[in-house]
Amino acid sequence: MTDNQFKKDSRRGFLKIYRRGTNGNTLIDLQSIQRPDRITALENYLGSKIDALDSKMDKMAAAIEKLSLTVQVLSEKVAIQAGAVVVPVTPETENKKPSVFPTVEIDLKARTWFLSQRPNGQTIDPKIIAKYVNKCSILNAVHYALQSHKEARAKHGKKANMGEFYKLAQEYYLEQSVVFPCDPIINARSFERIFKAYLNDNETPNYASVLNGNTGNDNTRKVSVKSEKLILALWIANNKPFKEEVHRLYMEFVNGEKEFFDKETGEIFKPEDFRYTPKKGSEPKPLEISVTTVWNYLKKHINDVATSAKRDGSYVATVEKMPFDFRKPPKYSLSKISMDDADLSRKMKGGDRVHRYMAYDVASGYWFTPVYSRTSLTSDDVMQCFRNMFCELELMGLPMPGEVEHEHHLMDSIMTEQFKLQFPFTTMSSHSRNKRAEHAIKALKWGVAHENNHTRGRFFGKGAYRTTRFKAKGEFKEKEFEFKQIVEDDLRDIDQHNNTLHPNQKTYPGMTRKEVFISNINMNLPKVESWRLYQFIGNETQTSIYNNNHFQCNYEMFLLDDFKCLELLKPGNRNVTAYWLPDENGKVDKCYLYQGGKYIGSATNVENYRYNESKFESTEEDEEKRLKQAKRRAKFGKMLKDTRADMPKLGIMDTQASDFINEISKSVEIIETPVPEQAEPDYEFDMAGIEEYAKATF
Repeated sequence: MTDNQFKKDSRRGFLKIYRRGTNGNTLIDLQSIQRPDRITALENYLGSKIDALDSKMDKMAAAIEKLSLTVQVLSEKVAIQAGAVVVPVTPETENKKPSVFPTVEIDLKARTWFLSQRPNGQTIDPKIIAKYVNKCSILNAVHYALQSHKEARAKHGKKANMGEFYKLAQEYYLEQSVVFPCDPIINARSFERIFKAYLNDNETPNYASVLNGNTGNDNTRKVSVKSEKLILALWIANNKPFKEEVHRLYMEFVNGEKEFFDKETGEIFKPEDFRYTPKKGSEPKPLEISVTTVWNYLKKHINDVATSAKRDGSYVATVEKMPFDFRKPPKYSLSKISMDDADLSRKMKGGDRVHRYMAYDVASGYWFTPVYSRTSLTSDDVMQCFRNMFCELELMGLPMPGEVEHEHHLMDSIMTEQFKLQFPFTTMSSHSRNKRAEHAIKALKWGVAHENNHTRGRFFGKGAYRTTRFKAKGEFKEKEFEFKQIVEDDLRDIDQHNNTLHPNQKTYPGMTRKEVFISNINMNLPKVESWRLYQFIGNETQTSIYNNNHFQCNYEMFLLDDFKCLELLKPGNRNVTAYWLPDENGKVDKCYLYQGGKYIGSATNVENYRYNESKFESTEEDEEKRLKQAKRRAKFGKMLKDTRADMPKLGIMDTQASDFINEISKSVEIIETPVPEQAEPDYEFDMAGIEEYAKATF
């Protein structure tokens, strides 16, 4: 049999190896060979040796039978000495043979206890656990036999003969250790010590005494914990040394050729603290370790992760080696909005890339209109992205987003405490992997944009993810495009992306991202409070109120919605700040007024009030606008009338005249005559009369 045949038969279970040999000789169980061709080859080779081997095996079986009889005699002897009655073994009683030592039963509690142990933070090997459980099970049987022995001797008024018992128990232990494999105990004195350690004071099993004393200790460590920390400190040096350099520096230090110190505390490390003493009384020597040993300690999993941030940077360590959360997207639209910046893959004329800031809905994948810039993005671009998003929300009549997820470097100056109050929740992503916007950017880039040939890969990418470059005058170059073309293509890609099917067709069958966004709104979201939000994201214009009625903003005229806002103005100060946002056509329909940081009121574009003054050309819409302005004037007149209601009519005279009149009035009888009432001017309009007049006239 060749070596290759032997290995294959052993691997496939066609033979059983009894014992690994030396010098190329391996002992194989002859009866375990299963392949007929192998058996035939062995018979032809060995011949009569097989018959001799069978005869030898028969003799071994006879010896084993004799040994079992001897064990039976020993058991009976122990039972007699313990005071038990031994029943002769007969075919009827063979299976019910009594003995002072009971049958060994596996201790399941011991198995559970050893499985729960973690010496040095690691579980115990299952093979070792099996040995420990067998040992505890045999010792439990001996404990039961000891109790029976004491009871039997006590009935005859005698004490237990412990010396003889431990001798017989040790022989019983050796016998059972063959059936239940475990570590042997060679003499009765050792067995007595082990057995007493196994039983507590209350004679309950002490499983911990069975554990090997070397389990979980540091005796097998080649490098101490202190030396390991020093090696890791060399590994995270600024120059990112190789393992050979770490090994060299460490050996030079322990040999006294280098000196190390702690930069924070100034402590100088002593080489003597990192040496070991081979024997008591001998001088400490430096531990000779190899480069492989250094490398093994550097690449221990926890050490590799702990030093990765220092060597490779926190970003690489977080992406490659740090655990992260597994999440699921929200169910409803506008529950969470994610915002982030990105550079478009195609280059502009001049070699620069177009910078884009975007916002998108996480649940539906809908993209709001982003902001583009030729230069690096600023906080103004971020505010413009907010304006685009809220203009779309107002246009569609949708509520306020529940949560805004944003990055740090551009939002840091914008996300003030006052601005955060506009949203129920705001989240700053600590890492790019956590930002949902990163997923959306990738989905658009390698989805619709890639299909429309608007995506360029990277020079280090593979396959379709690698860019196509050409070399000119020793330099690699890529095709460049106009800024306007890149932006227009990207806007078309976003529109196509929003109108493609939602990726989760199982939940939203046949629906596009935009349809999911509009029809799946979270009904618990609050309404957009534009008057408060525009103070942070709106365009700002300084203006003044004229005729207590109107003001100019963005080259257009606006009328006050409520005249009560005039009462909130500071005395003699009609200057206000107007905040506004244009719609998709660039038209401003609403303005919100502030004075000194306090909200005053709102105003509407005058075009919503203008009507055709020609009665011949007037339409129903003109009439509605005419009535609307008439009502505004009536409200203003009513406000003036209410203000004058408790205003008295005063006359003025000096004090001397008042005293003279009082003296005369004492001697003069005053007769009151009725004074006819004079009609006061009434500024309140009869609205019903105005409507009847208008209908009769037109």
